[in-house]
Formats: sequence, C-alpha cells, structure tokens
Amino acid sequence: MSHPLLERHIERQAVKPLYLFYGDEEFLMNRALARLEAGLKDDQGEPPVKSLFYAPSPKPRAGFRDDQDEPSGKPGREAQEVEMAEFLAEARVATLWGPGQLLVMRRLELNAAAFKAINAYLDHPAPRTWVVLMAEGAKNRDLAKNPVGGRLQKEEAALGFSRLREGELHQWLTREARQLGKNLTLAAAQRLVEMVGDNLAELSQELEKLALFAGPENTLTPALVTQLTSHSRTYNIFALVEALGTPGFHQRLTSLGQLLDLGEQPVKILGMLARQVRLLIRVKEGAGTNPMELARSLGVQPWQLKNLTQQGARFSDAALKRHLAMLHRVDLNLKTSTGNPRLWLEWALIKMGPG
Repeated sequence: MSHPLLERHIERQAVKPLYLFYGDEEFLMNRALARLEAGLKDDQGEPPVKSLFYAPSPKPRAGFRDDQDEPSGKPGREAQEVEMAEFLAEARVATLWGPGQLLVMRRLELNAAAFKAINAYLDHPAPRTWVVLMAEGAKNRDLAKNPVGGRLQKEEAALGFSRLREGELHQWLTREARQLGKNLTLAAAQRLVEMVGDNLAELSQELEKLALFAGPENTLTPALVTQLTSHSRTYNIFALVEALGTPGFHQRLTSLGQLLDLGEQPVKILGMLARQVRLLIRVKEGAGTNPMELARSLGVQPWQLKNLTQQGARFSDAALKRHLAMLHRVDLNLKTSTGNPRLWLEWALIKMGPG
C-alpha cells in the first residue's frame, strides 16, 4: 500500500495527469512514486520514460545522479535543476516510445508562482504524460494558502505523506510484515521501534532482515527482534546515545566499539552524539511547554520526547553545554589531526557522564 488515493486511481485506471506529493515522510513518497511508475506500465510491461528534475535551490548544487535519491538502485542520468516553467514545457515534449513519460520534480517550494504554473498546466495537461511534483516538508497549511491547493485536493491530486505517530508505526510495521508473509506481534513492533527508532527506511530494512532471519518461523517475536537488531548499526547508534548520562562509561564504550566494528564512520557517530546533546539542551529549555507542541518543534515522536526528558534530567544545563563544546573540539581534531579517531571518541564518551 503506497497511498489510498493513488492505489484507487491505479486500480480504476484513472491516474491523474499531475500529482503533488507533500509532507515530511520521504520514504512513503518514494514508495508511492515507485508504485505509480509500476502502475503505468503498458500491456507489454514497459514502464513510462522517467525523467527526474530538481527545483532551483538557493545554493548551487553539484552534479549528482538521480539514483542517489531513487532507492531502486537503477542507473540514472544526472538530474537537472530547472524552473517550473521549463519543467512543465518539458512535459509537453512527446515521447516516441513506450506508454508515455513520467516527469518528477523534487524539492519544490509551494509559492504563488508554483501554484500559478500548476493551475495553468491542469487546465491543459499534456497527453501520455504524468507529472509528479514533490514538495518535501510542505504542510496542509501551505496548500490552504492558495486556491490551487484546494483544487488539487478536490481533484484528489494532492497526496499528503506525514510522519507516522507511535501507534501508526506499529500498525504500519504489522502490515509490512504481513506482506513479507510474517506475523509481527504488537510487542515485537514496539520493541523494533524502541531499538531502531522511527525512521521508516531503517525500520523497513530491519524488518526485511528479521523476516529472513526468522526462516520458516511465522511469528516475529520481541526476542527475535532483540537478537537481530542488537547487531545492526542503527540499533548501536541508538544504544550509544541512550547510554549518555548513565553511571560509568563501560556501556558507552561498548556501543562505540560495536559501531566501529560494523564499519560506522567516526564523523557520523560524532554527529549523532552532537545531535543528541542539542536535543537534550532544547528539551530542558522547553520545560513547561505542551509536550505535543515541544515534540513537534523538535521533530521527534512523543515517546522519544519522554526518553529525552528522562535523560536530560540527569544533566545540568552547564554540563550539556560543556559536552557540546567538547564534541566541537573533537570534531576539529578529527578533521585536522592525524591521531586515531577512536581514541578521540573514547575520550569524549568517558567524560560525557551525568552531572
């Protein structure tokens, strides 16, 4: 299942000439895009000719390949940055083979100019062409600012992809496991989220590995989840940041060693540590704020905010600021020193105790 409206359009062979994908969950956007591409195959199984573009960004982007953003792993050509008018003009250039063409624009900013161009295209869409505009991070309120947003919603062409809340995550994982031929218990789903986090791409990857690991066993249990995910990079990063503030440093150093043994880059580990400390500082600064509002402003789930609050209580404001300054110092040394990165990280983790 990608998006209920899109699934219905594909089933009824009533795919819209233009879709606007918006919201915070890019994993679900990418899945819906792949589903649309598959649903547009002709009777011989030939997919439409696909072209990927990017809306202009404030800063120049270096050349890159579209397979860096497309999880399918198919070889791609270099994606281009184009203005909306040029992009939609490209949509009117007919392809001579296959069932048609699928044009995708990523990183679209929903402003008045974009809505005006969308409205004009909707009045006269190009034949044998399907357009997908991806406004990552856009909200419902962004559509409400312009009548064209209302038109897209009325025509079922605006598809929202929001981050899943805790209960929704568990339901999503259960459905994903069912598609893999497995039964994921609620307790196992909760354990998977606790150990991996709420990143859907990482959860999907761990669930696929879990299904393979289970072999003929039909039911995926919390014990199986713990047994497998404790050996993953995702879990060990999670375990490392969770260990901040615990008495002694053995657990922190153990998690660090496991991550490095799994091939995780020191700079990424340092970045995750710095992010956690910044979150703890913001949680303490936001004490007294409505929990739902605070979680939303931090970009975390309510259950994650609860964990952050409990962890932050072990630190003073001054200690967290010292730890952040220390991590900046380690970052500088990793970039400029010829010393062993592991030793710098171990030094920092030994000092990042409660206080």
